[in-house]
Amino acid sequence: MRDSKILFWLIFSAAIAYVIHCERRNNQDFRQLLGVRHLKASRLESWMDPSLPQPEYVHQLGHHRRVSRQAKSVRFSNHSRSLALPDEILPLFPGYGTHYVYVYVGTPPQRQSVIIDTGSHYTAFPCSQCSQCGQHTDAYWSLTNSSTASVPTCINDQPCVISQSYTEGSSWKAFKVVDKLWVGGADVAASPGASNYSIDFQFGCQTSETGLFRTQLADGIMGMSMNDDTLPFQLRAQGVTATRMFALCFRLGGGILTLGGVDQRLHRSHKGDLKYAAMTSKSTGWYGVTIVDVALVTQQQQQQRFKPVRMPLGEDPEKFNSDRGTIVDSGTTDTYLPASITKKFKEHFHQFTGDIQFTLETIHLTAVRFHLTL
Repeated sequence: MRDSKILFWLIFSAAIAYVIHCERRNNQDFRQLLGVRHLKASRLESWMDPSLPQPEYVHQLGHHRRVSRQAKSVRFSNHSRSLALPDEILPLFPGYGTHYVYVYVGTPPQRQSVIIDTGSHYTAFPCSQCSQCGQHTDAYWSLTNSSTASVPTCINDQPCVISQSYTEGSSWKAFKVVDKLWVGGADVAASPGASNYSIDFQFGCQTSETGLFRTQLADGIMGMSMNDDTLPFQLRAQGVTATRMFALCFRLGGGILTLGGVDQRLHRSHKGDLKYAAMTSKSTGWYGVTIVDVALVTQQQQQQRFKPVRMPLGEDPEKFNSDRGTIVDSGTTDTYLPASITKKFKEHFHQFTGDIQFTLETIHLTAVRFHLTL
């Protein structure tokens, strides 16, 4: 699910380790975080969650460790020994309101950029046959240039055709391909050891696109929903990682994706503990959460200082959680709320801003008003 306007951010952590929280670091610390150093795991810190897997090697401001799949077993607390690799930490890059990673597909590997989207199932990107698919970060992927690619067939021995439409109106069509795929950095050298996480993976070879898919920065999209065919599930199914866990750390300028586990240092809050939101059973296949309320926050001056002031809507939680409930979707910049709260939301918005009527169109702010929103 994708869109082009920002209303406000909903940040949460979930038990499957779809964690969206990032300790604030300065730019130098963040660059160090994508280095290549590792440290032998020590005891759990007081703020760590002991129920999450604790690998034998944790990332010490690290990126990858050079390992082979036969190197050694990895010890997880509360988990049995496994030949799976340690959890993998990778850079997220900023797109136009989204975050994307680079994947390397085929033999030899061809780089493609894909939006990380927890609100969909499919992974797909333009192939050399794609018509009107726009210009993105990379050349269209070439099926004929990969010696390991295979094309599954369906009715009448023809390639299996798939398509996907999204909430904001864009769509694509593709045929299925299976090939080697792994996630890495901006180039192969930036991710030493990343190719050890390569698996046989099914994706869509796009033949046409519409809407934002033509104009987005990233080549394609990678669905990360709770589905057996998505990358975290396939990494576990093929014995590459010990769990289906993954973690997303979003920040201005990019972020970090961890596959196969959680590096808890990346998700430590300012108060020193992790906050969780249990996943609901209503949204099967999605990362559903229960919303208790929605609050607007503004800044008010008190004794020459600006302090945050919250104004909850005070609506019945059932309004937010009825039907299929609410899901967290990393592939969109919009927060969609039920129409039943529209009147009260607009009233609160007008009260907080003084005289601005809420609208989905662009709202122009004076320098003073902009300062108050920070």
